[in-house]
Amino acid sequence: MKTNEDIVDKLKYLGLDLNNIPERYKEYKTLDFRPSKYGDERNYKIYRYLNINDIEILITPTNRMCDITEKYGKAVPLYAYLDENSEENIERHTTFLNMLNKLNINEVEDIEKEQKELNKKVPFTVKYPKNYLWQIYYSEYTNKYFMLVTTEDLDYSAFFYVLKMQLSKKNSKLFVPISYLDYSRQFFNRTEIEEIEKYLCFFTKEWPLIYEVYDKEENCTLQITGETIVYDSIKSRYKIKFSKKNEAEKFYKLLKALFILQTQLSNYYKFDLKIDYKGALNFYFGDKKIIYEILSSVIKEEYIKAEDLSKNIIKEKNNYEKEIKKLKQKSQELELEFIEKEKLISTFLECRKSFFGRVKYFFTNKKTFKSKNAKKEEIKSTKEDIDFIEYTEIKDHYTLEELVNLYKQIIQCETSNKELKLDIKAQKNRIKNIESKIKNATQYIEEIEEHKKSIFEFWKFTNKDKISELNQGQTKEETKGNLKKVFNYELDFESLSKMLDKRQREILSQEELNSIFAISTFLLKDINTVLNKKSISKERLEQVKVIAAKEKMLFSEENFDIFGAIDTSTNKLKTLANRKHRETERELFKILDINQSTTIKQYTDIINKVIKDYNFAIKRMNTNIELSVYAAQDEMDVLNIFYINPEKAINDFRNNEENEINLYKIKINENTPILALTNIIYYNNTNRTLPLGMNITDGILIDTSLIELEEVGKEKFNIITYEEPQNEMSKIIVKKLNVFEYQVKV
Repeated sequence: MKTNEDIVDKLKYLGLDLNNIPERYKEYKTLDFRPSKYGDERNYKIYRYLNINDIEILITPTNRMCDITEKYGKAVPLYAYLDENSEENIERHTTFLNMLNKLNINEVEDIEKEQKELNKKVPFTVKYPKNYLWQIYYSEYTNKYFMLVTTEDLDYSAFFYVLKMQLSKKNSKLFVPISYLDYSRQFFNRTEIEEIEKYLCFFTKEWPLIYEVYDKEENCTLQITGETIVYDSIKSRYKIKFSKKNEAEKFYKLLKALFILQTQLSNYYKFDLKIDYKGALNFYFGDKKIIYEILSSVIKEEYIKAEDLSKNIIKEKNNYEKEIKKLKQKSQELELEFIEKEKLISTFLECRKSFFGRVKYFFTNKKTFKSKNAKKEEIKSTKEDIDFIEYTEIKDHYTLEELVNLYKQIIQCETSNKELKLDIKAQKNRIKNIESKIKNATQYIEEIEEHKKSIFEFWKFTNKDKISELNQGQTKEETKGNLKKVFNYELDFESLSKMLDKRQREILSQEELNSIFAISTFLLKDINTVLNKKSISKERLEQVKVIAAKEKMLFSEENFDIFGAIDTSTNKLKTLANRKHRETERELFKILDINQSTTIKQYTDIINKVIKDYNFAIKRMNTNIELSVYAAQDEMDVLNIFYINPEKAINDFRNNEENEINLYKIKINENTPILALTNIIYYNNTNRTLPLGMNITDGILIDTSLIELEEVGKEKFNIITYEEPQNEMSKIIVKKLNVFEYQVKV
């Protein structure tokens, strides 16, 4: 049978003779494996190089996801599956032959290539593809490593690779994760490891992975890998590696100190993360790189700054207290003056009720209010108060606790100052109200006295139904600021893209949509050439013709396509944004009339037609929200494609050979003229089935000739990429981005 022939060939490939099984598989000693309560089947913590010949092989009739107790409890030595002479092993032997029948030799050879690479170097991320295939455990009691082969899984390539190498008797090394094994505590105990994970997650917003990695000489290193945001939403991998305990302890203390400062004093301390040329994670406070060796001096420097700040705040507090004392005094005086005037007015209002009261009031003398000098003298005395702030002697060293406690006092004092400022504002408003009341009362009293010149005039005045507005309040003037929505890519992109797509479908013509599509292609280079009033070269036109030839659209005898955007074939269903539609894609060389005989002048005319359509379209489209857009290129041109997601902007840069590039960021305002590369730009919508949105790209066309840009900042940062983008085991490359930040002037 063909199957039997396959099995024979595979046995030969492995070097296994079932009639002559090596003695090493017949001799088996109990491993006495006891799973650690801190172990985890799915999260590997320990990676090391093992001699393949030191690994015992056990086979268990379970699957990889079963509990370790069940897997190990049902496991038997490999010999039980190789031996067909024993009656109790016949079923097991059949299982082994079925496993052998499913063996894919190419997969075993892939593992062999992978292990050759791993023997040269440890991957940057430590873990590697399909590391889960290695179910290798360590028995502490017998000091033995063993491999559990689960028969209910489908991929046995790792098992057959180990078997093949053992049968070849080559003394080769295997770089593998050790399952269910906890950290050795050579660097940190469990609590410290958990704290490092928590601290790093706080700063990077991603959970780190911490490994103990042993080299071929059994030297242990602690390696921490993860991802962090290096600019806006752009992420990069990082790796922190320690080979000495004291280095690891310094990092732990630094991390803990920075965590305490940023969590407890978040208004004063925020640390930035940057990737260095080795791919390690560094902490910065402003422009200063913070390392453990300078941490003590940084704390001292910050303490002295905080002490100066504390003195200024205390001085400010004293000034506020003096001011509020004066205001309260003034408020009391004005209150007394108003009460006096109120009494005069009340007396007049009471007297006007009767004839005799009016006569009596007319012949009384005019009363005025005099402020009491004693109160004024009391105010004067407050001016002689002297501020006294005790200056402490500067020490050689300050602890983190002292710095935190000092800032807590500052925070309390600042809170008190805020309350005092509110009290001062309230007192000033109160004084304004009282002064307004006094002013009204004074005017009313003066009017009364004015009419007391003649008994007849006074009698006429008292008969009027005039009531003084003594308790007039102050009108509040509220400044209303325009609240603007802050764009969030995760939350707002979908709604924004649908809105832009809908507007462009309603506003733009088919010719304009075709021209915008042409701009989104490689023709953007030629469009900018024309916009910069330069000539397109003959070589460039030939390149365009070559591209057109590859698209199989040249040498057509007809000058135009009579079908237009209508699909000449049966309408096939396509999927976009998880929705089915029956629309055709726009094709560049169906839109542009380019053929083998096209001249530079004709090609330039075609480009000018595209620019004309674009100019007409851009006048009718703009944003309705503030957002930032990004472009990674050597320099900005007249017409540029920017991206809403910065990760997409640098995607090509990550994968190309360049090691440095400029990243331009523009903050655009509401009503900034833009054209978005929405779905309608890439597809016709003849059948009205095209989904709304920006599912092809999140590109935005920015015309620098239509806006005025103001530079607001510069920055540099590194990102980690791989020499072979799809191979995480390849060499890492540290790439540099120079950021130029602009905003559109209103």
